[in-house]
Amino acid sequence: MKNKNNFRLGGVILAGVFLSACSSSPTPNYYTLQAKGTPIINSGVRVIEVMPVGLPDRLDRASIVLQDHQGKSKVLDNDRWTSTLSTQLRDGLSAGLQQKLGAVDRYNSGMSTGQVSYRIATDFSNFDVIEDSANHQLTRVHDHYINVMVTWIIKPDIPLAMETSATTQTALQKRSISCRTRFTVPIEGERRNMNNIVAASTQSLNRIIGNIADSVVMMNAKKIVSIDGVTCS
Repeated sequence: MKNKNNFRLGGVILAGVFLSACSSSPTPNYYTLQAKGTPIINSGVRVIEVMPVGLPDRLDRASIVLQDHQGKSKVLDNDRWTSTLSTQLRDGLSAGLQQKLGAVDRYNSGMSTGQVSYRIATDFSNFDVIEDSANHQLTRVHDHYINVMVTWIIKPDIPLAMETSATTQTALQKRSISCRTRFTVPIEGERRNMNNIVAASTQSLNRIIGNIADSVVMMNAKKIVSIDGVTCS
């Protein structure tokens, strides 16, 4: 009888410890990239199609990932994006480009229009939060930054009704440009402050939105794409 009572008492204690551990688990904090940009007056672009972005597996998750200068990563399970980072970036690009260009993104709607549309495919080699884990007290900007390397391809989709000749139509459909850029954005303020990390990440995204918007406008105007810090071919 004594053994049974001890067993029951042990079970109650274990259950209490388990429930206590569950109740003490911190509630995750969620963050979203908020794209912003000053509209381009009379951009001439009315329809775009922003495709899902490419992103390395190490980053394509909801949890925010930190990386030090030696390449060691730390996944912050209690600090998360409201969706996977690739979805955050695609949705941010779509919202920002629509705002900048005054255009409609037809990707989700599958809409068909009688206007030229521009398909935009983006691939991120890097969108890393870098911090120097060996120097916890340092807040110098070179120890704390967002590292970005991204490429994008823009290809026009010309409605058949707009063709002037079969030769011209074929030439227009084959025309596309490929651009790439690489830059860093410092994370201001104290180390591992999530609001500062999100602010720098948003600033990085907005810079990319501006570069892509400018390249679409130049392409639409049949100009050579020339943007500071961006290489296009």
